[in-house]
Amino acid sequence: MRYDEAFFDTPLDRAQSDSIKWTQYGPEVIPLWIADMDFRACDEVVQALTRRAQEGCYGYARDSEAAIEAMVAYHREHYHWEIDPAWVVPQPGVVTSLNLFCKLLRELRPERSDVLIGEPVYHHFMSAAELQHVRERRIDLAFQGAPLANFDPAQAAGAGGWLFCNPENPLGHLWSPEELRAVLDVAKQNDLLVASDEIHGGLVLDAPYTYTPMMALAEDDAELNRLMAFVAPSKTFNIPGLGCAFAIIPDPQLRAHFTRDYDQIVPAVNLFGWVGAEAAYRYGEPWRLGMLAYLRKNRALLEAAAAQWKLPLCRLDATYLAFLDGTSLLPKLKPGETLKSHFLRYGVAIHEGAIFGAPGWIRLNIATQRDTLRRALERMDEAIGALRA
Repeated sequence: MRYDEAFFDTPLDRAQSDSIKWTQYGPEVIPLWIADMDFRACDEVVQALTRRAQEGCYGYARDSEAAIEAMVAYHREHYHWEIDPAWVVPQPGVVTSLNLFCKLLRELRPERSDVLIGEPVYHHFMSAAELQHVRERRIDLAFQGAPLANFDPAQAAGAGGWLFCNPENPLGHLWSPEELRAVLDVAKQNDLLVASDEIHGGLVLDAPYTYTPMMALAEDDAELNRLMAFVAPSKTFNIPGLGCAFAIIPDPQLRAHFTRDYDQIVPAVNLFGWVGAEAAYRYGEPWRLGMLAYLRKNRALLEAAAAQWKLPLCRLDATYLAFLDGTSLLPKLKPGETLKSHFLRYGVAIHEGAIFGAPGWIRLNIATQRDTLRRALERMDEAIGALRA
């Protein structure tokens, strides 16, 4: 199979597949909101799932040593990150891990369970802190340049942990090794536990830049043992609906607490999640490279539109989730109207930045067929023109 432009240009009728993305707002709306791609997964994943489905028996699955081995080998080969399989805790998804980390902070550090969270960020960071009854200390990230440029390390004093996003969603920022090293230094000076959501690590758009796993920078065992990382094939290989992720926890005591009462509160990874994860890590690299080449042209299309609209756009280094500054449009809205409702009137579904901590900003998913993206941008152009008329 050639994973070229023709492959990714081929449309899928997702409106008939119970897709949240394509059924939430009806058939007349082009959805650029929720974070999944409109591309067919790589053939090896489809074939592996088909073979397993044809067995005809769908009983409980044990943890797949083969899938864990494939994940470990993939990160070693591509990111020079040595993961001991003993560190790996399978998860149905990264949101589960965010909540379990906050729960761990509350239980192990009840007198200092505050958690640092950079903002804007994936909204489940904030909801995990709220649901697990730990107080957030929000760090105001810069939207352009170095996101931590305005961070005062004194803000970490007395906190218990830091929930980090690497690469950053929704800013699309690719953290450099130097930036990550600075975070680790703050953690060391303040005895913070750090959990890093790294599910977008495979979505760095521009060579020779690459994703750096935070844990790979640990200088000694003491530093390593204060870190956790959450990884998954879901975003990189477009298999989020299969529900397979991994928490990487080197410290045995933290890992034991993280998994306490685990069988009672966390669903197991399902049979097809294991199958899809193994196939993606073993065989999905040609698909990933073709997908990134396709996304780069989609990004250029959006950049041209944003320049025409004169709306600032964060530099999209990684992920397929672009962040557009729509604050100048807010005064133009009718009473009771939001950016979301306004764009829906013109047939485009967007994610409003308020949910990520950035009111007036717009998150756009560009991982769709180029013709679909082009039509969505034309509708947005009409919607923006109507506000400025």
